[in-house]
Amino acid sequence: MQDTSGIKYRIKFSKNGAVRYTGHLDVMRYFQRVIKRAQLPVKYSEGFSPHQLLSFAFPLSVGYTSDGEYFDMVMTEKVNESYIKDAMNNQSDTGIKVIAVKQLDSKERNCMACVFAASYNITIKDKIVLPGNFKEKAVDYLSQATIPVNKPKKKGGGFTQMDLKRYLYDYRFVDDRTVYICVNAGSETNINPAFVMREICNDQNIDLDDNPFFIHRVDIFQNDSDDDNAILRALI
Repeated sequence: MQDTSGIKYRIKFSKNGAVRYTGHLDVMRYFQRVIKRAQLPVKYSEGFSPHQLLSFAFPLSVGYTSDGEYFDMVMTEKVNESYIKDAMNNQSDTGIKVIAVKQLDSKERNCMACVFAASYNITIKDKIVLPGNFKEKAVDYLSQATIPVNKPKKKGGGFTQMDLKRYLYDYRFVDDRTVYICVNAGSETNINPAFVMREICNDQNIDLDDNPFFIHRVDIFQNDSDDDNAILRALI
């Protein structure tokens, strides 16, 4: 079994601008280089091909921006949280910035295992024509006691019938074209934010093209409840 003992830290970072087109694997490699250049005492795995002990939460879709990305890393010794943040940002490129660093208890689950929900701001692009009562009808749609939808399956094609309302934890309008939503992001029932907005628009027969939205992840949450009433808490 791999020895992961050491001092655990959780890193929160943003991803904005042109780097939104950078894929998850490249972001992982990017941070590996940043950590190495910053000369942080990161712990490496054992074996023939040692690698830094990093664990990333819920990969961001290519094209999305975010102010709520996370990864955990294991250090060989304790380092001041502010020092880690500054050292990494001094080695970072424009578009990716470390927002916060937190030392974790040794028993804390890694961030990937903690993910339960994620929040987004979804903006409908100006090229999409909206009816004058779009906002009111969208609120009516999301306020229903149940929202039956056909969710596309990840594999094999086809659809799964589900009640979207069960997995929608919060919603509100930021402005006339931007909706904030918080939805389930677990491995079993991961709700795509673009899917939610398409369902809102389809309910009003709004014509959409293949790329109608700007999507920005606000944060990622864990669930502190053991029952069906979710109690959400950001990973930092």
